Amino acid sequence: MSFSHPQWLPLLGLLPVLLFMEWLAQRRRNQAWAIFAEGISLQQLSTVPNVRRWRAFFSIALGAGFLLLALAGPRWGAGGETGVVIGRDLIIVLDLSRSMTAEDMADPTHHQRWQAAQAGVRDLVTAARRRGGHRFGLVVFAAKPWLVCPLTSDEEHFLARLEEFSPKAPPLEIRPGADEAISSGTSIGAGIALGLYSQDPRFPGHRDILLLTDGDGPGVEEEVQPAIRMAAEQGIPVHVVGLGDPDKPTSLVLGAAQEDFVGTKLQEPLLKDIARRTNGEYIPAHRDMPPLGEWFTSVLAPRPSRTLSDDLIPQPKDRMPWFAAIGLIFLMIGWGRER
Repeated sequence: MSFSHPQWLPLLGLLPVLLFMEWLAQRRRNQAWAIFAEGISLQQLSTVPNVRRWRAFFSIALGAGFLLLALAGPRWGAGGETGVVIGRDLIIVLDLSRSMTAEDMADPTHHQRWQAAQAGVRDLVTAARRRGGHRFGLVVFAAKPWLVCPLTSDEEHFLARLEEFSPKAPPLEIRPGADEAISSGTSIGAGIALGLYSQDPRFPGHRDILLLTDGDGPGVEEEVQPAIRMAAEQGIPVHVVGLGDPDKPTSLVLGAAQEDFVGTKLQEPLLKDIARRTNGEYIPAHRDMPPLGEWFTSVLAPRPSRTLSDDLIPQPKDRMPWFAAIGLIFLMIGWGRER
């Protein structure tokens, strides 16, 4: 089961609170009757028996619960509308430069920065599947950026493309050519710019960029400025995940000789500035796997969604009318029992 509008689901947590409040009110009501009419049973004073009142309240609470589920838009099974997806468009921009191979992450299974970044993106897609309708694209970059997966609703295809790349064996498309003058092996600005160009211009206000990087590289601060201005002008937030230790540089071997190494650390001020100036969010993963599933559910998914009608991937069938009908039936039963 997935939900079109999961932001309504937390309201279901109010139902137990309402049940407790009704129990407390009923208890105080009984105590008041006992003081007011000593010697007379409560059944003689009340025209509605307690059991009947409780059944009515439970029916109303169940009705409200089903109506809240209907508002959340439950969907499952085949047979839904083809070509209609409701969600947001998110371009992932993943840093595959050499500094992302630094082994300073706390998780032993994802001890390099790029591995933690990939794990975080997988967590994000898993969370997005609970609702469905979102589209994902993937840009990888080092000295140059490359769009490896245009926007798609096919999460399996997106994840398959994500798993194909690593900075240990970067694709030729992101390496500098022999005759190219590349000032840095970490072209964050070019990666962001390609992500912006890869967005669907039909849906302003429903588009985001998610940059995963350590921000480390010569000349990055100057190189990224045009992309920041472009994102701000287009109104596309650039959310940034900062990976690595921001305080202590990690040694990174560059050549065959063990003495050929440099220190690399998370350039947090720069990444915070990118997020701030584009109205994005900065996610300080540091040495941990970024909790992008939780971030997506709490921050991105509740934002306004676009409706896309030209995607050919079948969607689960909308079951909202069932829940709405059951909720109304329980409400009518509850109101009838109160009389």
